[in-house]
Amino acid sequence: MNKCLVLFTTVFLLGCAPGVEVTPSKLPDAYLNQPYEADIEIINSAVVGMSFYSEFSNSSFKLTPGVRDSGQDDYNNLTINGLPTTLEPIAVYIAGSTYGTNFPGKEFEKEYTIEVKANK
Repeated sequence: MNKCLVLFTTVFLLGCAPGVEVTPSKLPDAYLNQPYEADIEIINSAVVGMSFYSEFSNSSFKLTPGVRDSGQDDYNNLTINGLPTTLEPIAVYIAGSTYGTNFPGKEFEKEYTIEVKANK
C-alpha cells in the first residue's frame, strides 16, 4: 500500500509541474536587407544562463538576453537581431535548462525558421 501511495504522489507531483513554454510558436518573416528584430519569451520557469545555447544558420544574426533590474542577464526574455542579405531561410535553434524549486528543473529546446522575403 505504501509503495502505491509513494508512486501515485510522485506521478501526481511531476504531472503538476508546469512545462517550459517558448513563445511565440513562429517568428515573423524577415525582409531582404532590412534590419530584423523579434522577441522570444521563455515562461513557467527561470532559465539557467550558463546552460543556455543558441545557434543561427546566418552569422549576421545574434540573440541578446534581456537585462533584469539587478543588471543580470535575463535569458527568459530574448531578442533576435540581424540583417538578412540573401533569400535563404534562417534556421534558429535555442536550448537550455531551468532552475528547480519545488520541482526539478526542466530542459527545453526550440527550433525556428525565419522566412526571408524580397520586399514587404
